[in-house]
Amino acid sequence: MDSKVEAGLFGPARYMPLLERGYTVFLVSHGGQPKFTVSEIVGDIHRSVRFIRAHAKDYGVDPDRLGMTGVSSGGFLALTIGTKGTPGDPNAKDAVDRASSRVQAVGCFCPSSDLVDYGKTGRSILEYEPVKFAWHVFGLEGKSRDEQVKALREMSPINFITKQMPPTLVVHGDADPLVPYEQSERFDAKLAANEVPHRLVTRKNAGHVWLDVAKDFAVVADWFDKYLLGTEDRKRNEPPY
Repeated sequence: MDSKVEAGLFGPARYMPLLERGYTVFLVSHGGQPKFTVSEIVGDIHRSVRFIRAHAKDYGVDPDRLGMTGVSSGGFLALTIGTKGTPGDPNAKDAVDRASSRVQAVGCFCPSSDLVDYGKTGRSILEYEPVKFAWHVFGLEGKSRDEQVKALREMSPINFITKQMPPTLVVHGDADPLVPYEQSERFDAKLAANEVPHRLVTRKNAGHVWLDVAKDFAVVADWFDKYLLGTEDRKRNEPPY
């Protein structure tokens, strides 16, 4: 990866638009491949949101105004929490487990959203040449294709969009060779069909990441300002957190 792109994607500059507006940013380090599968990684992210919410007072944050962002696989995880965040278990002994893993806004970059129809109908992410090298992270070795498709369908955020999910922003390059742009087009269209506040920002001719990607975190900050700071009615028909 180009060093300038890497600095923009992973360096501290990407968070400055959020930090300058007074947001508290939590960087979650989840289990990674090849040791952990996608399902295990998703579990880490649910746990991280619950932990932050359970300890919100310690961090001086509002537990009912949590937003999530991420790039690439992090974008996939953000959409996963946006679509599949769950209430806590009121009977759990651990206070963290009693907290919800839902968030109130999502703003992410170039995320996979449909692992079954990946770039075209009937082609799963396991069959897409540019990313086949990472197939083992799904933990589906030795499974039949039908079993793989069933598992991938359960992992795909697009299948779990409801009217109750949080306002969702996606930023995506339309020349992305790793995560087809159509993933975000279809996800955004389904958000619209479910009347979820949504926005798809297209970066023309951009690949999977771009040189000034850090600047686009200002777009995420604008989105969070709108939906986390009370300038919009965030309650809609949302269940209590």
